[in-house]
Amino acid sequence: MLYVLTAGLSVAAGITLFAPSWTLPQPGDVKYWNGLAAFALLGIVCDSSFLRITRPGSGYVKASVAFIPLLGSVLLFDHPWPMLMSGLTALVVDAFVRRKPLIRVWFNIAQYMLAVGLGGMIYRVLGGPTVLDHFDFRLLPFVVLVTVFFVINQGSVALGIATLNQLSVRESWSRLAGGSSILYDFVSSSLAILLAFLYTQLQLVGLAILIVPLFFVRHMYQMNLQVERANRELLELMVKSIEARDPYTSGHSVRVSEYARQIAREAGLPPKLVDQIGTAALLHDVGKIYEEFAPLLRKEGRLTPEERMLMQAHPVRSAELAGTIAEFRGKVETDIRNHHENYDGSGYPDGLAGESIPIGARIIMVADTLDAMTTDRPYRKALSLHRALDELSKHAGRQFDPKLVAIVTKSAGIRRLLGPQLTTEDTTLLSMEAIGRSRRASARTT
Repeated sequence: MLYVLTAGLSVAAGITLFAPSWTLPQPGDVKYWNGLAAFALLGIVCDSSFLRITRPGSGYVKASVAFIPLLGSVLLFDHPWPMLMSGLTALVVDAFVRRKPLIRVWFNIAQYMLAVGLGGMIYRVLGGPTVLDHFDFRLLPFVVLVTVFFVINQGSVALGIATLNQLSVRESWSRLAGGSSILYDFVSSSLAILLAFLYTQLQLVGLAILIVPLFFVRHMYQMNLQVERANRELLELMVKSIEARDPYTSGHSVRVSEYARQIAREAGLPPKLVDQIGTAALLHDVGKIYEEFAPLLRKEGRLTPEERMLMQAHPVRSAELAGTIAEFRGKVETDIRNHHENYDGSGYPDGLAGESIPIGARIIMVADTLDAMTTDRPYRKALSLHRALDELSKHAGRQFDPKLVAIVTKSAGIRRLLGPQLTTEDTTLLSMEAIGRSRRASARTT
């Protein structure tokens, strides 16, 4: 699928490159050729100083400030030079600095060239000036240039991530452009205007002056990523410290978070809500860090009625603890508090029923139970996936939201996430299902 996407981007980039007429400077126009060389080198240097952005469930992508000189080149140089510079930047950095596989090098060359080329074409159609001898600027064409560039650049990368990681395009794009990153990109794009101005006034000296602001922007990106990473690692550390008390639940919260994200995605929920549900699922048991729960977690065998009553306080304690963080107050806190509410109203702590239970809490209930059934516990061995799904279906409408159970039962993504826990029975059943599908497909083609 990545090959098809890359081929499509390449065709679109090729049309954008060769459809308009080319402007070729005179061989003796030293200022023009020096400008092309300087901007190409600046683009390569900026793209080589990339940052790795890791996103849950979607691997990592790179972030750089190379878009600033590439956008600035559109203001100064005629077609096709900005496109060719963007392609050269991607080729040099991805092939020789990052040493990426050929298909990914090709993909990035195509999407860079298309983003710069199509953005530049629309910029000129709207009356945007391309002048090297003096500074001339118009706001509307530039805003459209920036918008087109980021839509194509981030949209094509989102399609690639969705293809490789079995995510929806909407969610993968949200992970790239959501939150504050898109704001940083648009604000940083204004440096392209300053870059063009300084070059028209001071030539190479102007580029040198802007080097420091360019890398200040990169540092701003880096600081933002470090804060995000530190927060995520602190949450995971807190969860691990709780699970260390009970070897049978090691990794439980991380797995529940992954299952909950997958269910939420397949339920068609917005990406921001998917992230909130994933966070709530990760923290759904943090209240067990309190000493009152320690003897219950260490106990082998089933709990007594009195002990179960005490354990039923953990959703409230978990929600209270999560609520001490301002970002988690509201949706995340509520999902944690209500993740043991039963669909028929017989759950705890608030006795909610049906649709009055927050969708995140209903999802966490299913994900939590699924992981509990498919992992070893002190009082029983793990159930097979087949039996676990039967149990979910048996209690749909009473303990679980039947719509969510239907999603889990049919979900290939859940089976993929459960891979390490699949028993021999599960593997045999899945193999038989695959053989059956193959035979049915063969029968349809004969």
